[in-house]
Amino acid sequence: MSVDDCPEVPNHPISILYVMQGTFTHGGTPRELLSLVVNGNHGKLRHIFLLFANSAPNLNQEFREAGAIVDEVDRHRNWDARLLWDILKVRRRYRCDIINTHFARADIYGTLAGVLARIPVVKSVHGILWNDSRWLQRIDSLLSPLRACTICNSEATRRAVVRQTGAKNTKMIYVGVPDHAVHLTPEQRKAKRTELEIPPDAFVIMHVGGMIELRDQSVILRAVKKCVETGMNAYLMLVGDGPLRRRLEAENIELGLSHRTRFLGYRSDVVELNAMSDVHVNMAREEGFGIAVVEAMQAGLPVVLANAGALPELIEDGISGLLVAVGDSDDLAKSLHRLLSDTELARRLGSGAKRRAKGLFSISRYVSDIEKVFIDINVKFKK
Repeated sequence: MSVDDCPEVPNHPISILYVMQGTFTHGGTPRELLSLVVNGNHGKLRHIFLLFANSAPNLNQEFREAGAIVDEVDRHRNWDARLLWDILKVRRRYRCDIINTHFARADIYGTLAGVLARIPVVKSVHGILWNDSRWLQRIDSLLSPLRACTICNSEATRRAVVRQTGAKNTKMIYVGVPDHAVHLTPEQRKAKRTELEIPPDAFVIMHVGGMIELRDQSVILRAVKKCVETGMNAYLMLVGDGPLRRRLEAENIELGLSHRTRFLGYRSDVVELNAMSDVHVNMAREEGFGIAVVEAMQAGLPVVLANAGALPELIEDGISGLLVAVGDSDDLAKSLHRLLSDTELARRLGSGAKRRAKGLFSISRYVSDIEKVFIDINVKFKK
């Protein structure tokens, strides 16, 4: 649907205009918003999406099937002032009450549009690190007082936002993660391992994440090397891709782990991979949340996480997971040995992780919290 089409606007208490680059299939943010549309109360919120650079495989059809309106424009250049006009046209066409922005270009143009249209703007932040230039960060800081609220996906993210932009009105809402965990019978578990050429009796370490600097997957490789040197029959699965993949593959060869590491790229069977694994590991230095970690917790996997960013917020150390020092492959290797040698500890941590994921990161809680923010802002603005 183009922005020049003009469908009849149905009655709805609050219409939210989400402005974002695209609904890419491998992105956590699009799936988070899709969960909101699918599970939310359509009697409270009406969802309109303006996507301005959605060239990769996307979830647009799923959004539409869930009841959202999706408009697309071609604004692939980093900075195209026409996007401001696009936002204003879509806002007017669907009589939107609130603009909700995601990431730098949307944050800046969306805020300016909100000022011109005289409606509140809510910025959503999904990570700790600012991924654009310092001057863009400065512009965003100047615009911050014009927003009704900045929603952050963890306390670590909220602290970073306050530090980076000086934002005053911030709210922390943990992401809700759909629970798609599956259980495999011993035969199915063995078959899945055979498919990946992993022995049935191996200790399988699972990691999911983009191969970028902050993920620190090199620490995991070195820890696995130490485990193998002490006699552990350890195998590692790395799910994801990114600019550092070749470097990691080269390091893996240098460490002599070629036959023990599986570089799997992006996968559609992560829930099955979780079910056939023994532990999930994330050693990111700056993690804004950790959807893949929560998915592993939902599967009842013990998780070992770096004590950095938002990762310590996901678990209780020693109850629903283990925390290790950032960048410390020795500490990670010791924790992996501990889980292998103490099966009762592994079972207890897995059960604790499952309980915590169900309570703290449920979709129902997330949807309720988000809806409340939008409703409260709308009521306050209309007074």
